[in-house]
Amino acid sequence: MADTAAHLVDQVIPDVPVRQWVLSPPHALRYRVAYDSQLLAVLIRIFIRAIFSSLRRRARACGIPRGQCGAVAFVQRFGSGLNLHPHVHVLVLDGVFAGLEGETPHFYP
Repeated sequence: MADTAAHLVDQVIPDVPVRQWVLSPPHALRYRVAYDSQLLAVLIRIFIRAIFSSLRRRARACGIPRGQCGAVAFVQRFGSGLNLHPHVHVLVLDGVFAGLEGETPHFYP
């Protein structure tokens, strides 16, 4: 896990603010999500789409059109007591990248 974290910090995530979000399904869905990877993938896509939508909407309100977002998601299957508790940690760039065509995109927090 330390190698993955080092790779993300050194090679993947740019030097911009990052926020962690956690998706923890309700108890009624936990066991189903634990054994249905397609359902989990759908939940992750919906969760990230909602976060990106909020970031883009706030960027447009500040006059920044066509902002692009970035995220990395990790699925964790167990809680601290080694109980079955599937949840997702998502690292999201805390802002958007935007720029005119032909320009290097600039980060807007």
